[in-house]
Amino acid sequence: MDQKRALAELREKIAKLDLELVERLGTRARLSREIHVLAESEASVDVGEEEWLARLEAASNGELPRDSLRAIFRQIRAAARALEQPVKVAYVGPEGGFCHQTASGYFGSTASLASSATAVEALEEVARGRSAFAVFPFESSVDGLVQGSVTALAETDLVLVGERSLPATYHLMSAGAALGEIDKVYATAIAHAGCQRFIDQELPRATVIDVRSPVVASQLAREEKTAAAIVPEPTGRAQNLELVRANVGDASDLKFRYGIAGSRPAIRSGNDVTCLLIGVDDSPGSLFGVLRHFAERGINLKKLQSRPVQRENWDYVFYVEIGGHITDRPVVTALESIKRHTKYLKVLGSFGVSAS
Repeated sequence: MDQKRALAELREKIAKLDLELVERLGTRARLSREIHVLAESEASVDVGEEEWLARLEAASNGELPRDSLRAIFRQIRAAARALEQPVKVAYVGPEGGFCHQTASGYFGSTASLASSATAVEALEEVARGRSAFAVFPFESSVDGLVQGSVTALAETDLVLVGERSLPATYHLMSAGAALGEIDKVYATAIAHAGCQRFIDQELPRATVIDVRSPVVASQLAREEKTAAAIVPEPTGRAQNLELVRANVGDASDLKFRYGIAGSRPAIRSGNDVTCLLIGVDDSPGSLFGVLRHFAERGINLKKLQSRPVQRENWDYVFYVEIGGHITDRPVVTALESIKRHTKYLKVLGSFGVSAS
């Protein structure tokens, strides 16, 4: 058998498998719609994702890379979630931005997504019952915790129910212009500031026009032959733009961790973290008196960071992440014990995290 014929046969087998996948996905979608009919009208976060992914990994023959398998099934899960319980989600930032991508990827393309200017506004939408969930920037790989988001969440009765991490990677995209032909660049003010070094070095004569969203930037660039947009790649692709130069941000490896908050806590996934805010007296050993209760119960301290208290001069609380769910007995007993050693204790939520 010659090589050309062998390749053709392999392609034919793949095509048949693709048709089988379409049929199976259709069946899965029908079952999700049946769940939607039977489910309560009140939205609840999808649970057990990590346990579900772990079962799929265990059943895999290893031919498909682990990260690819997880990415594919997370998209399937998001699409099913949107069919089972269509929800309205408030997210921070403009349409087509990184937070918008996170919300769409987690809740599915059929979820109703509403842009908010700040984390305060997004959380307010949920607190007032106008949205089921809020998605907001929670931590930057460069600057650490987003203090405004932590403060906004702490001032509500909402809880973290999930998280997603996403590279904050900007790309220069155009409808067909080469780099040397570009005389106009559309970008949001944030994208402009985050890619200033590239613009100065590679496009010194181009006019940069700030617009309100990556979607608008992509739409305007699409309409002009010598224009380009600095946008996340999925946003540009959706407007039929082509990649001119990849990863043009000043911080090339910048990542953001986005928090997902709702009014009802998430149940255990089997691989959870719990986020806390703790205030202690300004005295020797006060912080140790709190942290030892975690160590004595075998609870892993994953993150500890001090942050200033607003409206209080030189007073601080500690943001703490520990391994385990708020309903795990070691966590319950530890929190009961440390209440005697704290002047402030706020549980921000528990949620499942990706296995390492």
